[in-house]
Amino acid sequence: MNTRDEIEPDERIDITVAVLDVDEWNHSSIARKVTVTDIDGNRIPLTIFKNSDCSDFEWRVGTWYHLEQAKGHVYNGEKQLNPSWDFSIEQLDEPPEAASDVASEMAAEARNSAGESSVGPSAPRSSKASMDGGAAVGPRSLSTGNYLLHFPLGELDTLDVHTYKLSVPGGVDPEELENGIIGYTARLAARYRYQSGAPVTTNGPLTLYAVGKLQESLSVDGIEIEPRHVGTETLEARSEDDRESLRTLVKQDVKMALRGKYDVNSINSIVEFDPHLEANSGDFTASREYACRIWIDPEGAVICGVGVGFRLRSTFSAAEYVDRGYEIEGVTIEHDTEVYDRSATGMVIDLASTGYTEHVPELGTSIAEYHRAREYVDEELIEELVAGDPVMAHIDYGTSDGLQALEFCRVVPTLDQLKCVDDEFHAKFQPTSRMRPDDRFSTARSFVQSIGTTPALGLEPDEQPSNACYEERSVDTTRSNLRFGSGRTASYGAAGLDRHGVHEAPSSFDLLALYPERYAEEHRHFIRELLRKLRDYDAAPTDLQHETYHLGSEFEYTQVASEVTDFDGVVAVVPDESWVATQPEIDDPYPEFKRQFGREGVPSQMIQSSSLGREGYLGNIAAGLVAKCGGIPWRVHEISGDTDAFVGLDVTYDHESNRHVGASANVVLGDGTLLASQSVSIQDGETFRIDDVVEIIKNLLTLYRKQEGGTPDHVVIHRDGKFYLDLDELAGRLDKARELIPKFDLVEIRKGGNPRIASYSDGRFETARKGTAFEAKRGDHAYIATTGQPERVPGTPRPIQVVKRRGPTDLDTLIDQVYWLSEAHVGSISRSTRLPITTYYADRCAEHARKGYLTSDELIEGVPYV
Repeated sequence: MNTRDEIEPDERIDITVAVLDVDEWNHSSIARKVTVTDIDGNRIPLTIFKNSDCSDFEWRVGTWYHLEQAKGHVYNGEKQLNPSWDFSIEQLDEPPEAASDVASEMAAEARNSAGESSVGPSAPRSSKASMDGGAAVGPRSLSTGNYLLHFPLGELDTLDVHTYKLSVPGGVDPEELENGIIGYTARLAARYRYQSGAPVTTNGPLTLYAVGKLQESLSVDGIEIEPRHVGTETLEARSEDDRESLRTLVKQDVKMALRGKYDVNSINSIVEFDPHLEANSGDFTASREYACRIWIDPEGAVICGVGVGFRLRSTFSAAEYVDRGYEIEGVTIEHDTEVYDRSATGMVIDLASTGYTEHVPELGTSIAEYHRAREYVDEELIEELVAGDPVMAHIDYGTSDGLQALEFCRVVPTLDQLKCVDDEFHAKFQPTSRMRPDDRFSTARSFVQSIGTTPALGLEPDEQPSNACYEERSVDTTRSNLRFGSGRTASYGAAGLDRHGVHEAPSSFDLLALYPERYAEEHRHFIRELLRKLRDYDAAPTDLQHETYHLGSEFEYTQVASEVTDFDGVVAVVPDESWVATQPEIDDPYPEFKRQFGREGVPSQMIQSSSLGREGYLGNIAAGLVAKCGGIPWRVHEISGDTDAFVGLDVTYDHESNRHVGASANVVLGDGTLLASQSVSIQDGETFRIDDVVEIIKNLLTLYRKQEGGTPDHVVIHRDGKFYLDLDELAGRLDKARELIPKFDLVEIRKGGNPRIASYSDGRFETARKGTAFEAKRGDHAYIATTGQPERVPGTPRPIQVVKRRGPTDLDTLIDQVYWLSEAHVGSISRSTRLPITTYYADRCAEHARKGYLTSDELIEGVPYV
């Protein structure tokens, strides 16, 4: 067996090792560092990069593994290992016979010290139990196959409901009308729901559907609202409009079934009372959080999809967060319901100068008196804040803004904020939050068991996941369907580039290598390896120039960038952002270079200095440079259907201003080649308007005509998320172009809240193969896992939802197209990308334009944003 002595730089090696330690990294390119021992007891560092197929692999401390096709590396005289593109891992049941006593003892000691824990997606649970008491609940009676994380709740093909008209003496307050009469009606429905203890929803202005009778009037802001019973109505699942009302009533009923068992904030945020993890500092906790997605089949089958995650919370107030010196703007907070009698979640806009006892014109009183009048806070606490100096802030609650004392709020931190405040708990939480399929499905099943029978509708969940109402589909992902140099094909990017080279090199490929003098030696080595990789890909630069720059002010960087207009692309070495943060006299060159190069129309590739000695992602950089400079690394060989062009649409949301600030679109040829992109500004925080969509499509298709010599016969439009506009009107506008473009499809690509997919066999759930899909039998949507096996990446794939809104193309074809367009992303040569390049590239384009890295309102050829 090989040992450390046989490791040679850049040479592949098969080696058997035991894991001694796993160190999680918060780094732009490194996922973790694994310390292993060979059979002779020699320690070897194994560096796992984020772009490696095994970046999420579950390494078990003290366990022996056989590694194939590891890549040797020497750093500062120390022999190390990195994954190669075809790196594989096999867990051994027993230590190898050749293992020395020293190595065996090292492995045993590491295992005992770690408590036989695992590091990765299925890290062990804390001593806090879930609702099932922590016992294993893996299903045993399921047949082998792939499953959606869906649970049937029962049948609801019809439902008789009471209909009410609401009488408002004196009419509705004009101020309420500004918030929308439907919004006002929804507010009243919520009050009646709370009063009656049964589901109530809206059915138009001042009209309600109720499962039970509403007996009493309702006092709202001193006005007595009278419910007038106008009869009963039968809601039918076969009606699309009725289905939405039924879905709302079911969601309310499920929430009612769970109250008292969980902290129920919304159907998407159902949190266990007891923390799953607690920080040693005592400052933070992480509790299991569940999200339910209710879907009703046209024949009445009720399905509950379950998402499993975590809710991070601080144990101290948001006011103390400010007192500790942390920035609160943009931080999510929630009301501390232990002291404040109304739950709500929002985001801090900014700190307010208005005091707790000062008059607020919009309220007609002070916040203190407002709390006192509504009895949201105990009088003792109000008096305590009145006597002190509370921290006040403007909060965006989603539907409205408000003024609040941060003493009554807790921070709901992001991972970045958590790392800043409590790095130790961050390191503990991250591996725990990554759940393997068997853990995820088992936990979801336990949650579903806790629902029981719903109180109003009598729905009773099945305790086993089910594919009811869906038909399984599968994209053949094993075929060589990506086209490279000389028309040769391969099944994925790295293999095709290594064997056949790029499909088309840039016609002009003059590069400038730009770097600070302090990194000259590392830079030369990196550029030498990059050039070798480009030559291997049959894409050698037509010219290469080197230039240094001084680390200083952003003004100096502007001058440097203004002198590179004669190049087709720039490879710029920049210092790590963390290092720049410690140098008050040095500005970060990254954003200034990206902005200036973007304005000059010169594609750029930034390399952080810490990455110069790492060659594991050279292939991604090389392929990205080729694409940025006008080349084509690969195309899709064959794609289902007769689509000539795909259009991707996306809107950028600025969380700092809480507004939509930009929109972008791109046009992709039928073989996955990006033709052009465009980003436009959006005024007044609006989303896409129909005029915007039509104008962008006209611009992009004009370019298509110039490039391809005619107009496309069939265009498929992908929207990132929902269209949020009148689709009938949009379809009518597009129909006017029928003589030029006979066929259009409108398709939504939805990323969030989709049920996970996993493969069940031998009593366990494992990662499903990529390309696994489930299509609604009587619906307009499908779920597809665009990532997964055989990439040897443990975890539960996050499917995307493909929703057909308009057009002649069947769902099977749309699914196949979406999958292969996800494989067309040229910035990831070894690992599948989750999203199709239509929406993914539109998102990247919009984000680059928002940051000023691209010029808005201009057509952009190529992919400078990959």
